[in-house]
Amino acid sequence: MSNMVILKSWIEGTRPLLWNAFSVSMLTGEKKRKTGSAGNNPDEWKQTVLATPERRLFVKGSYLFSCLRDAARFTREGKGTLQRSVAATLQILDEEILVDRFIPEEMFVTPEAFHNAKDKDVYIDVCGVRNPTTRGKNVRYRVACSSGWKCSFSLVFDNTLVSKIAMRSIIHDAGNLVGLGDSRSIGSGRFRVEKIEESVYISDAEKTSA
Repeated sequence: MSNMVILKSWIEGTRPLLWNAFSVSMLTGEKKRKTGSAGNNPDEWKQTVLATPERRLFVKGSYLFSCLRDAARFTREGKGTLQRSVAATLQILDEEILVDRFIPEEMFVTPEAFHNAKDKDVYIDVCGVRNPTTRGKNVRYRVACSSGWKCSFSLVFDNTLVSKIAMRSIIHDAGNLVGLGDSRSIGSGRFRVEKIEESVYISDAEKTSA
């Protein structure tokens, strides 16, 4: 019998979720039309958001991995924590985790109307930041979802390394203490767990033999 366990979790955001994804296109030599001024690019949000062709927002599975790994440090194991064990066994089964929000078409036409409009489901978070290298001040434009966003994800782990009870606790800690997306250090991306369901893990070898 396999020691691997699958848990599917449904979560709801209790704080805004912000995007500041790194785009490979930012490193290409292709010349792009410049907008704004140095340190103040109002079109920045278009380059750092993650969305499907239908404009549905999503987060990468790797974000959930980092979130749960970081949350594992709050669960004690002997004189240490479960962080190393979680990092060794945890796998997020979704490459892209869809959020129940879409970028409005109007945001591309009149983005100024969405600046810090936290009453909207999706808006553009505009704030000043300081560059730690140059000490210069920049303006950051990021797509954000207001509180109440929802998504679900599935993970698999070896319950001989991490117990089912411990992993469930870590998922709750991830929402309460860590969060998803950008600006997690100031509390953004926090969430509550609505439901967790367990299912049987079937390996590729077992699928073939069946």
